[in-house]
Formats: sequence, C-alpha cells, structure tokens
Amino acid sequence: MTTATGTWHYGLIARWWAEFNMPEPAEVAYYAAAIRRFGEPALDLGCGTGRLLLPLLAEGLDVDGVDVSPDMLGYAAARAREAGLTTTLTAQALHELALPRTYRTIYVCGVFGIGGRRDHDREGLRRAYRQLRPGGALVLWHELPWAGQDERGWARWLPGRRAAIPRDWPAEGDRRRTADGDEIELVSRLASFDPLAQRQALEMRARLWRDGVLVDEEAYELRENLYLAPEMLLLLEDAGFREVTVEAAYTGRPATADDEALVFVARR
Repeated sequence: MTTATGTWHYGLIARWWAEFNMPEPAEVAYYAAAIRRFGEPALDLGCGTGRLLLPLLAEGLDVDGVDVSPDMLGYAAARAREAGLTTTLTAQALHELALPRTYRTIYVCGVFGIGGRRDHDREGLRRAYRQLRPGGALVLWHELPWAGQDERGWARWLPGRRAAIPRDWPAEGDRRRTADGDEIELVSRLASFDPLAQRQALEMRARLWRDGVLVDEEAYELRENLYLAPEMLLLLEDAGFREVTVEAAYTGRPATADDEALVFVARR
C-alpha cells in the first residue's frame, strides 16, 4: 500500500514507533531548553506517537502536537491519557497546517522533506511561519543527504552507480517483541534514487508475528526530498524567516562542514 501522503507511518509501523522509537535524553533536553528560551506555547510538528512531545509535557511545558498520521496520533493520545498529561493533537500534513492557536516555539524533528513534493515542503515552512507569534522561533532538525552513508552509498550520486537500484529485499529485517508478546519485523530497501531531483523512495514491509506464526503483513513507500544546507536557508528565507542560525544538532555550536545533522533556528 502506498499512502497518498508519501509516508509509511501507519498501521504496524505506527505501532512499532509507539513501542520502540524512544527519545535520546540530549534531544529532550535540547527542545526543552529551546522552548524555555523562545517561549510557550510550543508546537511539535510531526509529533508521531509522542516520542518528544510526551517527555516535554511531563516537564510541565505547554506543547501541542500535529502529525499527518491519525494512527500515530492515536498512540500519542493513549499514552498521554495513561500518564495524566493534557495536550491538543491534530491530524494535518505540514503543508496543510492551519490551527486556531499560535505559538512562540515550533519544532520539527525528522519529518521535513518526507512526502516527496517540494511545493509541499515550501508551503509547510510558510505555514509554520504564519503559525508563529511575532518574535517566535522555528527549530528545525535536518539530516544532510550524506548522513550515515559510507563511500558506496554516497557514490550513487555519480553517473553509472545506480544500476543496483532498486535493491533486493533483505532476507530478514529488524524483528522485536512488543509489550503484549507479539513480534513486529520491519524490512526496508531503497526503491529509487534520482540525484538530479534530489529525491529518493524507500519501501518497507511490516510483518506481525504471533506465537511464531506470520499473521499480517503491510507494505508502504516513503518518498523523500533531499536538501543541502544552502537550500534550506533559501527555503526559510522564502517562507519569511529573517534571522536564521545553523547549529550542529543538539550542541548549540555553529555547524561545520563535518556535521551530518543540523538544527536551523529561524526567527519570525
């Protein structure tokens, strides 16, 4: 199944995110400090199952959440209720963002470029700008295209290096046991890559195992636009942001050419 939004965060994959996708302490500390610096209320754009949202709420911060996947939001809402936390969750794509509340801080972690349409990415930043109060800040985590790549992976940007795409499916994936004893296995592969368009597509199969028997399988595709740092700066300027700093992720120091993950801090 290929979703209309070009993402795979539904069904068994949403369940996987809720069970296994946990935040790093440095991430939570960074976003908590950003919210205290720029102010509340805050908005988690692409909050998913609440990986960052829930610990920030637990610190007493006023944070709402938006995500394109109702499945992900369902898990976030259930976990918030269990913890006695209060928040407002809304199912919207970034490029459709339109909320009655405005914010002092909006943060985006790991979702910019997902969906595969550059006009949607531009509109998403414009809408985030409009959703901010004057003087507010957008805090956007962004991984550069070569992040996590070895020389072989980065070489596929060169002519004649893409004959093996799509890759074969791995024989086995990442299989983990859930809290209720089920097992979920994720198997993924690179399905297409276009260096001219700076766009790739990843395919994932999610399998549900119960008592050692395969009882369900789902298939999804994730389309992703790849952006370099100067492109991100131009997009932020086009959206209306005028004060933009670029940091190495979660360090607070200026980014260098050796950093693979960045945080753009853009003021309205």
